[in-house]
Amino acid sequence: MRARFVVLLGAMAVLGACDKTATPVSPATTADDVVDLVPYYAVSPAASIDAAGIGGSLLPNTLKLTAEQQAAIAALHDAFMKAIAADIAALQAIEKEAKAAIRANESREKVRAILANGAPIVARLDAAFKKLQADVWAVYTPEQRAWIEAHRPRDCRRGSLQLTAEQVTAIRDLEQKFYAAVKPDLDLIRSIVEDARQARAAGKSREEVTAILAQAIEPQRRVANAERKLQAAIFDLLTPDQRLMWACRHG
Repeated sequence: MRARFVVLLGAMAVLGACDKTATPVSPATTADDVVDLVPYYAVSPAASIDAAGIGGSLLPNTLKLTAEQQAAIAALHDAFMKAIAADIAALQAIEKEAKAAIRANESREKVRAILANGAPIVARLDAAFKKLQADVWAVYTPEQRAWIEAHRPRDCRRGSLQLTAEQVTAIRDLEQKFYAAVKPDLDLIRSIVEDARQARAAGKSREEVTAILAQAIEPQRRVANAERKLQAAIFDLLTPDQRLMWACRHG
């Protein structure tokens, strides 16, 4: 998949770094840090990070998303989020159970067994997300795609993004607050685009349709600014090595 359109959060972890002994898992160990089954792209549309930035916010002005593109992408994300809601709730329940087992000093084997219950769910989510990526990639113009391809990170290396529990919690909180803040503007943009579509269907002039779409300029600017602030806030939580891994995973 060429497009890496997305989001925002830590990778699925199944305690792979743990040894195979039957020793209890202390709440103070790093094991608790990696109980992070919910994929980064499942928290909010803020998970939409690629080389263009979150929601295309880093695209140059000459290639910025149109109101129609932004509305189409927002609609794709809304449908995706609704479709995966039950699976996300199931993963959150598994995370809660695993963390409770760690606090109770249960063995690593038991914690692994609990987390393993999430594997088929994550596989299902990954398949759905690949479909979302393809659908979003199709929204971009050839010129936008070329810019994104040209601005992917080039010095990536293999490895995993070892986020701590605190980082995972903080990033999820940032993304959820971001989505709550921009959702009114995203809804407004979609409404304006629908008005323009209806005007076009009613035979209105190009000038009239353009005037309707111009109403989306200010909400688009607010969303783009919020996206850039979110990305900066996430990077402030990461170490230099983590920033590179984050960019490579989302680029």
